[in-house]
Amino acid sequence: MEPRVFIRGTDTYCTLESSVPAPILRKSFDLPFLPDTASLSICVSGLYELYINGKNITRGFLSPYFSNPAQRLYYDIYDVAPYLTTEKNAIAVILGNGFANQDTTNWDFNVFPHRAPLVMALTMEAVGQKQRFTLESDESFKVHSSPILYDMYRFGTIYDARMEISGFSSPEFDDACWENARLAEKPLGKITRSTAAPILTRQELSPVSIEKQEDFYYFHDNDRTPFPFTYVKSGWVYDFGCAGAGVCRLKIKGRAGQRITLRHGEALRNGKFNMNSIYTIKPNHEAFLPLFQADTYILKGGEEEIFVPPFTYHGFRYVLVEGIDDDQATEDLLTFLVFNSQFDKRSDFSCSDPVVNQLYDMAIQADLSNFHHFPTDCPQREKNGWTGDISVSACQMLMSFACSENFRVWLENVQSAQLESGQVPAIIPTCGWGYAWGSGPVWDSAIVNLPYYCYRFDGRTDIIRENAPMILRYLHYIAAKRDSRGLIACGLGDWCQPGSGNINISSPLEFTDSTQIYQTAIRSAFLFDVIGMTDAKEYALQLAGELRSAIRAHLIDSAAATAAGSCQTSQAVALEMGLFEAGEKDAAYARLLEFIQEKDGFIDCGMVGLRHIFHALFLGGDGDLALKMITREDAPSYGNMIRLGGTALFESLIPNGIQESQNHHFYGDIIHLFIEKLAGLCINPHMDDIHHVRICPLIPKGICFAQASYSFGAESVFVRWEKKDGQILITVDLPPVAHGELSFAGKTIPLKTGSQQFIFPY
Repeated sequence: MEPRVFIRGTDTYCTLESSVPAPILRKSFDLPFLPDTASLSICVSGLYELYINGKNITRGFLSPYFSNPAQRLYYDIYDVAPYLTTEKNAIAVILGNGFANQDTTNWDFNVFPHRAPLVMALTMEAVGQKQRFTLESDESFKVHSSPILYDMYRFGTIYDARMEISGFSSPEFDDACWENARLAEKPLGKITRSTAAPILTRQELSPVSIEKQEDFYYFHDNDRTPFPFTYVKSGWVYDFGCAGAGVCRLKIKGRAGQRITLRHGEALRNGKFNMNSIYTIKPNHEAFLPLFQADTYILKGGEEEIFVPPFTYHGFRYVLVEGIDDDQATEDLLTFLVFNSQFDKRSDFSCSDPVVNQLYDMAIQADLSNFHHFPTDCPQREKNGWTGDISVSACQMLMSFACSENFRVWLENVQSAQLESGQVPAIIPTCGWGYAWGSGPVWDSAIVNLPYYCYRFDGRTDIIRENAPMILRYLHYIAAKRDSRGLIACGLGDWCQPGSGNINISSPLEFTDSTQIYQTAIRSAFLFDVIGMTDAKEYALQLAGELRSAIRAHLIDSAAATAAGSCQTSQAVALEMGLFEAGEKDAAYARLLEFIQEKDGFIDCGMVGLRHIFHALFLGGDGDLALKMITREDAPSYGNMIRLGGTALFESLIPNGIQESQNHHFYGDIIHLFIEKLAGLCINPHMDDIHHVRICPLIPKGICFAQASYSFGAESVFVRWEKKDGQILITVDLPPVAHGELSFAGKTIPLKTGSQQFIFPY
C-alpha cells in the first residue's frame, strides 16, 4: 500500500540564515466500526514521528531512513488496528528535516539543488464487519508549528516547551484554528518501502561522574578549521564512561523560560570539556558553532519535565550542561540513550589476552555506534555513508551482526546515485558531492564487497541480482580508466597510513587502485556466476586477467619478490591477493617481515593494508608478531587507543586528539582476524554453503586459549582451544544445522553434531 498523495505544511524551508519549526500535520476522522485489520503507510521527504490517538507509535528513532529524496523516498507500513476505536480517531505526524533540509556546509548539503518544504504522503485502510474505510493525505489535514524550533540530525535540536500544544494528537483536540495543509508535488525520488531494521535504544547509561568546570572552551582552533576559541564561563560535565551514539534524556524541574543546553563531546582536553572534530563547519560559518552537537531545551516550568531530542543523534562520552542551577546537577538529570540499528548479534570472541579482548569490544562498540540505517564514518562529526569505510568493514559487520538487509537498502541508494557513465560517489546518500573527489576503486569496491559478503554469510542471491547491473556498468566504467600500461590510478589510496597526512602514502595509488579492481573483478565474476550471468562473468574474468598481467609486469619485481612501494601495504596486499607466483611467495613473505622490521615492528599501513597484513602474518606463522603490532601501547597501534582511554576504535593510529574521531569502524577487521584466524572459526570457507564450518585455529605462542561462537539463528557453533599439559585441546559444539571439518596439525577431521573434543601435541 504505497502512499501517493503528498501534502506540505509550510511554503518555506530551512536555510543557513533561518530555521523553520518542525510542522505538525493532523487529521481527525470518524470510524463507524471497530476494524479487524488496519494498515497505515507513511512516506516523508525527511524524518517523522507518528501518533495515533495520542500514542507515539513510530517504529524507531530517525524513521524512515536517511535518503536523498530526489533519488529515493522511503515509506513505513504500520498495523494500526490496535490503536483505533469506533467513532472519533486522530492521526498526527511531526516532520523532521532529515537529509532533505540540512544546513551543513561541508559536503555541500546546504546547497542541495532539490531543497523544498518537507512533504508527507499517508494512506490508511481499515477493514472489519464487512466494511472498509480509507483515508489519504489531502488538504483536509490540519497544520501547525511544533515546539521543535530547529532540527538538524548532523547538529542537534532546539525545543521550546512553552510552545507545546497539549493533546495535539488526541481525537478530542480542537484544531479548528489550525491552517489546512497544501497539496505538494511528489519529490523526484523513487518511492520504496523501508525494510531496514529500526533504530532502537540498545542501553541506557547513567553518568559515572559529574563535575563543575569553569572558564573552559568547547571549541578550539586547529589546522583545518582556524576558528577562534569560544569560552563558556561555567557548566557541568557529565561523563558516561563510554563513547557511544544516541541522545540524552533530560529530566528536570525548573522555572519557565530556563534554557538548558546539552553539548556533546568525545574527549576532554587538558581535563576540560572539548568539542573536537568540528570541521563539519566551514570557515565564514562560525555562527553555526554553538549548534554543533548541541540540544537546547527551554522549560515551560512547574512539574518535572522530560525531554528526548527528536530527529538527531550525537557521538559522545561527555556532555556539558549549560543553564542549570547547582542543585539541578543531579545524577538522574541526564540518561544516555545509546541507540543504533537493531539486529541480532551473530558472533562472539574472547581469549587469554585482556588487551585483545578489550580491542574486540572496542571494535564492536565502534561498529554499533556507527550503524544508523547504514554504517557511517563517525557519529559525532560527519554521519556520512562513505563507500570506502563500508567496503572495508562489510566482512566484520556481517560476521558480527545479521545486518544484510540494511546493506541491501543502502545499495538501493548507491544504484540511484550511479551515473550513466558507471561512476559512483564517495558518500551515499549524497546531494552531488563525492564524484570529483573521494571516490575511486578502493571506495567503489563497496558495490561488490557488500553483495559478496551478504552471500557468504546469508546466502543472499537477491542482493546479487539487484546489484548486478550496477556492478557490470561500473566494471566497464573503471576498465576505461586504465592507462597505456593497463593500470588504474584515479581515487584515494591507503587512507590514514600513520604519519602520511594522506599525502605521502607509501603504497602507490596505481598499486592500490589496480589491485583493488583486480580483486573486484574476480569477486564480480563469482557473483555473476552465482546468478547465471555468463557473459558478464567472462568479461569480469577477462578484466581480472588483464589487470593481473599489468600488475605483474609493472608493479611486481619478481626477482626481488617485492611489490611497488616496498612497503607493508603493497607487500601484504600482493601476498593476500595471490599476485606472487608460487616460487616467489616465500621470498615475498620474508620481504614483508623486513618491511615490518624496518619500522621497528610498528604498523605502517592505512585502511587498505590493515585488512591484509595481519591475516598474512597469521598464515605465515607469525601470529605473535601480528598481535604485538596490534596490542603494543606505543603508537601507531591499536593498543595505544586503550592507553589513551579509548572505549571504541579511533579514526587514526596516531591520534592528535583534535580532528580525528575516537569512535570509528574502519579499523575493525580485527574482529574478522580474531574470530577466523585466532579462534579458528571460519564460516562458509568455500563460498558455497552458509552452514559449512571449518575450524582451523592458527595458534600463537603468547595466547593460552581462544574461543568464538557464531549463530545460525536459533542454533550456534562454538569452538575453543586451550593449551593444557603440553597439549592443545580443541572443543567444538556443532549444531544440527551445520556441518564441516577440523583442519589442524596437518589433519582434516570431519565434524559431528554435538560436542566433540580433540587433543593434539603442542
